[in-house]
Amino acid sequence: MWRGAMLHDIGKIGVPDSILHKPGPLTEEEWEIMRCHTTYAYELLSPIAYLRPAIDIPYCHHEKWDGTGYPRGLRGEQIPLAARIFALVDVWDALINDRPYRKAWSREQAYQYICEQKGKHFDPNLVDLFLSIAAPDLAKAAERQVAGEDEAQ
Repeated sequence: MWRGAMLHDIGKIGVPDSILHKPGPLTEEEWEIMRCHTTYAYELLSPIAYLRPAIDIPYCHHEKWDGTGYPRGLRGEQIPLAARIFALVDVWDALINDRPYRKAWSREQAYQYICEQKGKHFDPNLVDLFLSIAAPDLAKAAERQVAGEDEAQ
């Protein structure tokens, strides 16, 4: 898992810097090129025997639970577990940190987005566990809110 996480974007060495460092939104053509980075990673890493066990993350971390991700359109448990876990970590990190094209979101905004993507982008069985680790204060507040709503009914 550690090696896969460290190598997750290695395929971006095949993506031009003009796309990687573009300060604004990418065009559809630029997105097509950017989406190739997972396949580039597979092609780079698969010939190296000791890195093959780490390949699931670089190759599959942009797959989505509902099957709308890339590069292969895998869905649900077809997506390797390591890639499903890493996708949560990667998106959380991307949201709460500044990017060249936007400012960081608040932890609350990122928490809400991850919750909204449960069963769409992310494995619904992993979201609550991840959030209880990444944002335990927000997870506890959400639990209290749900408990209060249940009591009110």
